[in-house]
Amino acid sequence: MTYSITHPPLRGRFGSGAGVYWEGRPSCRPVYGRAPVGGSTLRRMDSPPILRRSCDPPTEDGGMPDLEPWNDRAAAAEYAVLSRYVRRVGPLAAARAHWPARTGVAGVSDEVRVWHYWWHAHLIHCAADAARHRPSPGRRARIESLARGVAVRTAGRWVNRFYDDIAWMGVALQSAAPRSRAGAVARIADRLVRGIDPRVGALPWHVGSDLYNAPANGPAAILLARIGAAAPARRLAGWMAATLDDPVTGLVRDGLEGGPGGSVRPAIYSYNQGVAIGAALALADAPDALDRTAQRGRAAALIAAVRSWCDEDLIPPTGGGDGGLFAGILCRYLSEAAVAMRDDGERGDAAASARRLVLANARALWDGRSEVDGRPFFSADPRRPAVVPAGPSRPRRADGGATAGHDHPDGDLSVQLSAWMTLEAAVTVTAAAGKVTS
Repeated sequence: MTYSITHPPLRGRFGSGAGVYWEGRPSCRPVYGRAPVGGSTLRRMDSPPILRRSCDPPTEDGGMPDLEPWNDRAAAAEYAVLSRYVRRVGPLAAARAHWPARTGVAGVSDEVRVWHYWWHAHLIHCAADAARHRPSPGRRARIESLARGVAVRTAGRWVNRFYDDIAWMGVALQSAAPRSRAGAVARIADRLVRGIDPRVGALPWHVGSDLYNAPANGPAAILLARIGAAAPARRLAGWMAATLDDPVTGLVRDGLEGGPGGSVRPAIYSYNQGVAIGAALALADAPDALDRTAQRGRAAALIAAVRSWCDEDLIPPTGGGDGGLFAGILCRYLSEAAVAMRDDGERGDAAASARRLVLANARALWDGRSEVDGRPFFSADPRRPAVVPAGPSRPRRADGGATAGHDHPDGDLSVQLSAWMTLEAAVTVTAAAGKVTS
């Protein structure tokens, strides 16, 4: 039986005119999509998406059916993050670190006191994904507003003392605003190249650190390869492979502690696998790539290692705080691999595995979401439903360069950004297969 229920349109800063539309059998789960042509009105691209239901099972190869509207689901996540976390003041925009946020003087104090640089890099990158998948003038303007916010927060310098932070910002700006922020990208790239320790052949985590880790060297290699600085990019990626690859699992370990002659930290994090895959892909596509086959082979081997590591294709969770971003970062670079290697006969299995991982995690996050005021709210762990915080609370500040998860981790901006990132990755892989519906 097919049925439909419409509700008053949602209204707000990002547009109006979108009602809620349900379509399907009563047993189906709701998903975001567009209403049929005869049952909807024209709406702005920045307005909240329309809700519908889809009952189609996965295809036999683990792919998603054509009727699964990943683009609209990503738009729903986009709208949820923007409306809950992002505040605009004149030409500037910035994001709160946690939701629900405190109000009044306490809320203003929280926004001034707690601002996470590298979370904003991924916010800008997600905004760029949205602008690519669902182009609109408003989305391009939002990227510039967010970039101006970062410029103001850093007093126009764009950099801080953490090499991982600035590498992420460089990757985001190079993707989101390669022309308008070319100067910032060049400044970041110069800082990264000058920061390489010749004794180790790698970047430390931050100025003065004796930890040389994948979170700094991976995104730095991606950025440098993409702007044509292939030699230092290849040096950093080669150091990661030689030093950090686990000889048993094939996964990338966290870092080398203690400088030359130090010990490797054995911790395995999902985003370190993502940046290693991303660096290999960027080097394979570099203009002077002399080792394209080898780099794609490395990406394929990493994907196979990740697939073996993941239980039922779900990425191990790492809570809130900084860890909230880790799974989304891996999904971003898995989606790039799925596209880059889909027509590569030797790497076709790796591309299919990457696609399957992305869609499994996107599906689990979507199925486990809660809904608050008609907007999705996602879990930090794809294996459990999202838990909506009971009320406003103080956000966590960085301590020693890292931000721990909140007592209510699902409310962290990082967690919701990661879900948005994962859903945009699902758009990327399904668009490549010609299966996007929106």
